[in-house]
Amino acid sequence: ATLWTDLSEGEDEAMSGYIDEFESETGHTINKQAPGGDLDQQLETAVPAGDGPDSWIWAHDWIGRFAVREEPPFLYDASDDVDVSLDSFTGAARQAVQYDGALYGLPFASETVALYYNKDMVDEPPETIEDMVSTMEEFHNPENGEYGLSYPVANPYFVSGYVQAYGGNIYDEGNREVTLDSDACKQGVDVIETLSDYVPADPGYESQKVVFADGSAPFAVNGPWELSNFQGAIDNLGVAPLPTVDGNAPRSYSGIQTFYFSAMLSDADQSTVDAMTALAEWYTTNEDVIETNAAEQGYIPVLSSVVESGNFPSEVEAFAQQVDRGVPTPTHPDMNSVWGPFGEALTRVFNGDQESGPALDQAASEIRENL
Repeated sequence: ATLWTDLSEGEDEAMSGYIDEFESETGHTINKQAPGGDLDQQLETAVPAGDGPDSWIWAHDWIGRFAVREEPPFLYDASDDVDVSLDSFTGAARQAVQYDGALYGLPFASETVALYYNKDMVDEPPETIEDMVSTMEEFHNPENGEYGLSYPVANPYFVSGYVQAYGGNIYDEGNREVTLDSDACKQGVDVIETLSDYVPADPGYESQKVVFADGSAPFAVNGPWELSNFQGAIDNLGVAPLPTVDGNAPRSYSGIQTFYFSAMLSDADQSTVDAMTALAEWYTTNEDVIETNAAEQGYIPVLSSVVESGNFPSEVEAFAQQVDRGVPTPTHPDMNSVWGPFGEALTRVFNGDQESGPALDQAASEIRENL
């Protein structure tokens, strides 16, 4: 079977090792490839042409979008091919890989953003936004290249926790409604606007990341995918759930890393279906794999037996706590129309071109027109 991946160097090396182990144990052969470029666009081209992979690895939020594709189909319902019980995984992970009763993948980790802090600069992580602002004030000195915070504040995924902290939803998946322009979401964006006063002038991901890695900011809001990089750059690194605001825990979006089952399996030999489903089952239910990935890659376990054992690092536990406070990223295809206008609204607010209320009104209007 063929597996497409788009992983960091450390993740890719680990995955190759696991596949070697799987092949030696089972006799199956897995052809792991990194197609290069944007994985999304590569799939859009390859699958309709019949040249796509049998599986790929990505967060769960593409499932709804691909599941509704009928001509050509993009996903394969493996309900009758998978032997592992979905009860082996946490509730959010089970929910993430299913759509309209079909099973389109198996989950192996969750991810969301949390608060990184430099213990050489901060003794204890702040529990509230007020505490955080007080500390950022001490360190923020842009003229000397020093900042209070590293945070990609124009990225909808990264800011989702505070935008939804007051009970609003960026998108109401249950009712299939755009609710970004609710008063609760506008109140949340006001929090982001406050935090943005303490970040570098360029809200782009790389510009934000580097100031924390260089020790030029006490805090960063980022995901577990940066854990190993930050650990290599900062001697005394801490991770904590996002600070509360007005007594509300930020409800950040979380992604569930998934082995997708591709529509290529529909016409494949049974041996290919067996190889692909066997790898996904082996990888996602192997406690040694899950625990090692938590320790070495910062992956947040979704295998219930590992979650209940608590046998993973404190940094990963902090991310797991934030996942519990958050919500899974909606899988409905409508979300594809949400990200762009929402991100543009955040950029206008960050640049001082528009207040949060009108910016979200405009974004919600644009999204509804697109839908």
